[in-house]
Amino acid sequence: MRVIAVLLVVVGGLAALGFARHEERVREQDQLGAIASDLAGRKVGVRCPSFVASLVDTRGEAGSVQFDDAGRPANHTDLSPQTCKLLRDLDSVDFSCIGRGDCGFTQFAAGWAAHTLAHEAFHLRGFQDEGVTECYALQNTAFVAERLGVPTQQAQNLQAWLYKRGYPNEPTEYQSPQCYDGGPLDLRPQQTRFP
Repeated sequence: MRVIAVLLVVVGGLAALGFARHEERVREQDQLGAIASDLAGRKVGVRCPSFVASLVDTRGEAGSVQFDDAGRPANHTDLSPQTCKLLRDLDSVDFSCIGRGDCGFTQFAAGWAAHTLAHEAFHLRGFQDEGVTECYALQNTAFVAERLGVPTQQAQNLQAWLYKRGYPNEPTEYQSPQCYDGGPLDLRPQQTRFP
C-alpha cells in the first residue's frame, strides 16, 4: 500500500510538472508567434517541440516553413529545440561584448536564434528564395531581439555584428548580390545604417 501511495505521488508530481512545462511552452510559442506575425504581415504560429519531441529531434535545421505546390507558405514555422531554448533565454545574454570585440560562440548562437525567427517569419510572409529571405531577416534581427528583451542599442549592434560575421560565411543560396546598403533588398533605403 505504501509503495502505491509513493508511486501515485511521483506520478502526480511528474504530471503536474509536465502540465506546467506545457503551459510555459504555449506562452513562449504565443510570444514568438506574435513577433513572427508582425514580420509576416499576417497571423502565424511558431512551434517549439515538447520535451519528449526534443529528445528525438534529428532535423538539424534551426527552423523551417513548409510551402505547398502552389508556393503558399504554411501558417506556422517549426523551430528546433535549440533555437527555442536560445530565444527563451535571449534577454539574459550580455551582448555588450560586441562593442568590446570579444564576443564568442555563446553570443553568436543566441543572436543567430533571433535571426532564425526573423528568417522563418519572412518565409511565412511568402518569400521562398533563401537569399531574399536572408537579406530581409538580417535587417530585422534587432526587431526580434528587442521584442525578446534585448536593449535597443545592443539589439542594433547585434544585427550589424551578425551581418558582418555571419552573412559572408553563409552558403551561396542564402546570399544575394542585391543585399547591400541602398540595394534593391534594402528595406529602409532612406536610412544610412544597413542592415
